[in-house]
Amino acid sequence: QNLVIWLDANNSSSYSGSGTTVNDLSGNGYTNTLTGATYTMLNSVKCFDCATGTRRVVVDGTGPTLPTTGYTYITWARLEAGNPASFRTLLYTNSPKYTPITIPTGTNTLGYWDTEFRSSGYDLASSVGIWVQYAVVGDNSSQTFYINGSQVGSPIAYGAGGTTHWGWGANDTAGQPWGYVANMFLYTTK
Repeated sequence: QNLVIWLDANNSSSYSGSGTTVNDLSGNGYTNTLTGATYTMLNSVKCFDCATGTRRVVVDGTGPTLPTTGYTYITWARLEAGNPASFRTLLYTNSPKYTPITIPTGTNTLGYWDTEFRSSGYDLASSVGIWVQYAVVGDNSSQTFYINGSQVGSPIAYGAGGTTHWGWGANDTAGQPWGYVANMFLYTTK
C-alpha cells in the first residue's frame, strides 16, 4: 500500500538491460533516466553503477512529494569506500534540496542533510563494500534509519516531508557518489 515509486535493475519490466530509461513498476508512471549511471552486474547483482562523479537515476519531470505525515524509502545498495574525505549521497529531493540518506565529509556516519548535516551517530564502516538494505522512515520533523531491517543510530529531529523526490545514486551537481544501487521503493506512509 502507498507505494509510489518502484525501480528495479533486476526486473526487465523496470530496466530492459540497455538504454537509459528505468520504468516505475508501481503503476504511477514515474519513469526515471540513468544520468551518467550505467547498468552492470556486481557480485551477481544486477545494478546501476553510481560509484563516481554525479552518476544517478533521476525521476523524469516532477517526482512525488514526500507527505509531511510520513514517507519510507527502502533501497538495496552497496556503499563503496571511495574517498572518505568526500560527502556521499544515496537519495535526494528537490524544492528544497535535501538528502534523506547521506554521509558527511571525512566520516562514515549515516545521516541526513538539509541546511547542514544531521547525524544519526551510526558508523557505516562495517557496511562498506557489501550489499545491504538501507531504509529511512520519516515525516516533516523526524527520520529513523534502518539497515537490513534493524534500526541503527538515533532518530533525528529533521525530516524531508513536503519536499519532492528527485534522484537516487549520487548528487546531481557535486561529485557525491554512494556506490551501486539495485532497487528502490518509495512509500507515502511510514
